[in-house]
Amino acid sequence: MTATLPTGPILTVGRLGSLPGAAGRYFHQSLFEAIPWSRRWIFDDADIVTAIYLISDSQDRLRWLGQVNRNDGLPGRLAQHHTSPTKRAVFAKIRILHLADWTPPEAIDTIEGRCADLLQIRQSMRPRVWPSASAWPELVV
Repeated sequence: MTATLPTGPILTVGRLGSLPGAAGRYFHQSLFEAIPWSRRWIFDDADIVTAIYLISDSQDRLRWLGQVNRNDGLPGRLAQHHTSPTKRAVFAKIRILHLADWTPPEAIDTIEGRCADLLQIRQSMRPRVWPSASAWPELVV
């Protein structure tokens, strides 16, 4: 039995344009120019510890919205994803919403949830789930 990843919306400039605001005071930079999954190693020297990342397939349809906040940073998280044959089969491009290093975990969860809400994927990408964004104004703004 092979697991399949849900398919989300096409990542357009308009959809991506709303995401930096979700980071609020923790926004560092947006790196929304799509980097091919096969070139994800370019992040090895970027020193990105904390981020929300979006991974799409070759048609720019969102396939994964996730977060990273760990000592081995974005490269470590992407390497972990690459071990999955299911993900390797569909992951084609990556985009990054770079957050301030060591943004508090509760804020990262809320930012990720806010991004899910802005992309309107809570229903369309089931069974995937994202943290609630209900505390976003208190934790992020």
